[in-house]
Amino acid sequence: MELGAVKELPRTDIVREWWSEVKENFWEQDARPQMKRLLKELMQRTMLEELEGIRHRDAGTVDSLLARNGYYRRSLITHFGLIQDIRVPRLRHGGFRTKVFRRYQRCEQLVEALIRDIFLAGISTRRVGAAISALLETKVSSSTVSRITRGLDQQVRTFHARPLLDEYQYLILDGIRLKIRYNGAYRTRTVLVAYGITLFGQRVLLDFRQAKGESQTAWEALLNSLYHRGLLGANLRLIVMDGAAGLRAAAELVYPEAKIQRCWVHKLRNVANVCPKKSQACVRQARTIYLATNRVQAQAAFQHWKQAWRRRCPKAVACLEQDLEELLSFYDCPVAHRIKVRTTNAIERSFREVRRRTNVFSCFSNPASTERIIYAIFTHLNHGWKDASLPGFTQF
Repeated sequence: MELGAVKELPRTDIVREWWSEVKENFWEQDARPQMKRLLKELMQRTMLEELEGIRHRDAGTVDSLLARNGYYRRSLITHFGLIQDIRVPRLRHGGFRTKVFRRYQRCEQLVEALIRDIFLAGISTRRVGAAISALLETKVSSSTVSRITRGLDQQVRTFHARPLLDEYQYLILDGIRLKIRYNGAYRTRTVLVAYGITLFGQRVLLDFRQAKGESQTAWEALLNSLYHRGLLGANLRLIVMDGAAGLRAAAELVYPEAKIQRCWVHKLRNVANVCPKKSQACVRQARTIYLATNRVQAQAAFQHWKQAWRRRCPKAVACLEQDLEELLSFYDCPVAHRIKVRTTNAIERSFREVRRRTNVFSCFSNPASTERIIYAIFTHLNHGWKDASLPGFTQF
């Protein structure tokens, strides 16, 4: 190569570099403003044609009522950003309603759908506004986001009423306590949750219901809803639950043939509550029972633990012994399934995202907001689990 000669780039690299410059300059400098201008002009022309169509249709009406009465100006947030000073024509009698956008609409329907999708992905209302503002280069207030997300109410009602297949082998039930504002006062309410694992190992958050507590009536309402929507329980191996008497009674009434598995986490909390502080090793050693390889070894581990602690912690031993049979029900399941069905931890893990959302404002603003946020997070989690099966659950 001669001195001073310029190295020629391969043709593909030249085209790639040129196209990247074209895209950057065209979009950032020309495309967005041009598209906003064209969209604004299209909306204005469409509204003028709508207006002329009304005047032509009602040609027999008194001319003064069909007379044009100038314009008023308004703004609209579109997927290209904020379009300002859109001229909306008026008739003197005030009867013109355009179909280009709804009355009082501030965001294009595509933008509203985008806001709802971001909210359903588990993003808080305030952060949705920030994300949209950055994307569309215009500010979207939290109140606007809240108004749009209220449109999810119909989806929430559909979620609570959707049909279910009778394909669940495990049903995990638990109640989660949340702070919700009722009529200006902060109150603690329980959200009853049903989580299922299908015969194919797919996890599904089936439904939830707000209640004052974990009464039998409240749990019956939720379980009866599942039953009448198709979850008849023909394939249920276990129903996993804590020790709530109301839940136990409701489960036996709606699904009398299903075996009960008592949650080990809840039971060990109960054991810890009746153990002296200096004897907390009693709780730690009790874990060896559910870590045993099979039921026979688990029963032997219990007897060993009982002999070691029955004098120092008699209440703790009695607490565990009275429910031992139901604490060991999970040993009737395949080995790969056991770690997933000996506790209700799956529901608590699902609610970590709900609690993360509420940590920002410490309390749900009202019951309807609670429904929307829980539905959004459940939908997001269910969508993520849709094409994934738990390891070892595909064989049954």
